[in-house]
Amino acid sequence: MPKPHGKPKPIEAQMESSKQEDQEQPDNPSVPQETEQEPEAAANAETFQSDDWWSATPLTPEWSEPETETTAADVIPTRETGTTDVYFCGSANLFPLNRALEAIAKEKLTGLLRSFWDEEPIDLLARHGEIVLVTTRDPTLYCPEVPDVLTDVDVVVVERTREQQRETGTPFLLTLARQESITLDTATELMRQYGQKLFSQLWTAPRTWITFEKNADLLTDAVETPGEANVNDWALETLRLVRDPDQPANFDPASIPAYTRDGLERVQKLKLTSDEARFASQFNGARSVQQIAKNMRLDLKSARQLLFRFLALEIVECWPASTAAKPHQRSFFQRLRGFGRRDR
Repeated sequence: MPKPHGKPKPIEAQMESSKQEDQEQPDNPSVPQETEQEPEAAANAETFQSDDWWSATPLTPEWSEPETETTAADVIPTRETGTTDVYFCGSANLFPLNRALEAIAKEKLTGLLRSFWDEEPIDLLARHGEIVLVTTRDPTLYCPEVPDVLTDVDVVVVERTREQQRETGTPFLLTLARQESITLDTATELMRQYGQKLFSQLWTAPRTWITFEKNADLLTDAVETPGEANVNDWALETLRLVRDPDQPANFDPASIPAYTRDGLERVQKLKLTSDEARFASQFNGARSVQQIAKNMRLDLKSARQLLFRFLALEIVECWPASTAAKPHQRSFFQRLRGFGRRDR
């Protein structure tokens, strides 16, 4: 797995360096001095060029060190020419994780989705639109404690594979399976468990930058690993691991959740729990979150957790209570006509 190259270079630094290069460039390029040449050489004088024409532009690293301190929200990554094929990239605030996962599934992409956040970058490997595995170069972040299933495996062997993950990014569980220390089925199940738990932290990360690199060669280290075909259900399972979401920060119990344009169609394809199905059935564009919680006899914290999952998947969006549909105010003559009908 490719190793991330430090932090992205800020826009300001790029513009400043570009201006400096323009200032340092002389107005008139150097022209070779004329010399006496034989007639044969004179005939080819039109093809003569300066010795500087062939000089290759020095390659810059994929992530350049910023010249000044900036926040993660102010940076834009640059990619090394000819080495990567970036399909999309952007801030998770503007390009949510759900849309990135949907793009992978719909476009049947193969490559690496890398998420930059406050910790070591998290890598998601996809193959033909399926999620293969999620990993990171920090084995402690990936798996804080050694699983009980590895109690019979030599401690030195486990520690050696964890160090290999720090160097290559390959999950140490997959390495143990290749060494036949554990079965491939056991390693696959554990990688799915720890990968989802790792990815779930990105849903509430305050600043995240994502980039997808189309590169089939990255999957050579995970040939034997099966993929997750249903990306939406996989994403929902990671959202269930978010126990105490601090988003939306402006959570208002009086707000009214309503389905997005394709939300109703998408929710019908998900494998929902009984609580999630009941919660989704309450969305009618008029009931507030507080009213839904009351109908389901849920506390607001539980209702907030359920709502967070549907918001993250962009199945619903919340509207202020003032936008709720209000009954039409009838005129005096309409009310009078209604009284007349009742008298009949």
